[in-house]
Amino acid sequence: MLKCGASEVDITPSLGSNIPGYFTVRESTGVIDRLYAKALVAENGESAVAFVVLDAILVPNDAVGAIRERVARFTGIPGERVMISATHTHTGPSVASMTYYNRDDRYIAWMAEKAADAVILAYRSRKEARIGFGSGHEADIAFHRRYFMKDGTLRTNPGVGNPDIDRPAGPIDPQVGVIRIDDAEGRPLAVVTNYAVHTDVVGGTEYCADFPGEISSVLKKALGEQVVSLFMMGASGNINHLDAIGGRKEDYVKPSKHYIKMGRILAGEVLKVREKIRTSAEAAIDERKAFVTLTYRQPTAEQIAEAREALEKLPEGHVERNFAKELLEAARLGEGSVQAEIQAIAVGEAAVVGLPAEIFVEFGLEIKAHSPYSLTLINELCNGIVGTYVCTKEAYRLGGYEPRITSANRLEEETGDKFVACALQLLGELSAARKKG
Repeated sequence: MLKCGASEVDITPSLGSNIPGYFTVRESTGVIDRLYAKALVAENGESAVAFVVLDAILVPNDAVGAIRERVARFTGIPGERVMISATHTHTGPSVASMTYYNRDDRYIAWMAEKAADAVILAYRSRKEARIGFGSGHEADIAFHRRYFMKDGTLRTNPGVGNPDIDRPAGPIDPQVGVIRIDDAEGRPLAVVTNYAVHTDVVGGTEYCADFPGEISSVLKKALGEQVVSLFMMGASGNINHLDAIGGRKEDYVKPSKHYIKMGRILAGEVLKVREKIRTSAEAAIDERKAFVTLTYRQPTAEQIAEAREALEKLPEGHVERNFAKELLEAARLGEGSVQAEIQAIAVGEAAVVGLPAEIFVEFGLEIKAHSPYSLTLINELCNGIVGTYVCTKEAYRLGGYEPRITSANRLEEETGDKFVACALQLLGELSAARKKG
């Protein structure tokens, strides 16, 4: 018999904290809506797993360890069976450091406790439940953000209405993944939504959960305030909300309310899909993880010389000056390697793949295409972060924003292929174990 519990805990930080997400310093001045850590626990009498999603641009590695340790201590769920991810909001707490600003360590320690508490509360509230899975389609609010220009070059975010745009450099992933969780009487407990588009819609200096927050607001109005809405970010390293070819500039001027429109559109699709889902009181639950060794890219001598020149010529706070600082920091850090955790959790007919970076959509589509599960959710920025962008090999040759080397963005060019191979191996193991069981 399946049992589930869900909970959400406020993690909104104090004002005056730095908001990461851009190559400039932003201090928070207000709150548009509250930020949360949201948790879902599922168990079937034999095993249990937990998902926790935080309204933050990322979850630091040390916070992941602290959350898992606290959850294991208070619930008995092994730390390795806890999947921790970020919604990647660019109007969230101070959890990241760069050469020109530092994260708030005190906040991160508090946030980790609160995130663990969300799981603990979900665990303690678990009850007999029913679960089901489905997917919808939304192709009008997500856009590939890399474009081939008419002169043959490639640009990231070339500007809405730019007449020099030729065509997008790749696809989007329009699938809206939905997991429905009800109690034994059919009362809604939680909804998991998975979609691939950057949560960088709002801008400004006020805390906001971006469009996942609006999804939650709409689902609560439709299904009840008790519903916990968890948003898992799909493979969206090269996907955002800007319609550069057919959009209107006035829709995207930041701070923007376009996130409300996006949230309502996605919530509408989620509600439609949810009503079609058939639920079951039985679900197999299993988890696998593996670690992939990755090496770091190094800046060239020419890039280092250009960065030093930029530091001499550009004023403090200039975006390109900050990029130069970052490249020189990458050069200082030098060669080395890092262990990337790849995790897969299967619940019934669905599987969630956790990847610790911002993944180009092509890799997410490849995993889905070859997964043995009827519904596969890609959950990026999961279980910490080993680097910023994971680009296709072609993208590294073409250039643009995403491949630019920084202290946090220097993973080897083969990273994406290694992630896909590892994810598919884990999914295959889960599927084989399910068939044996």
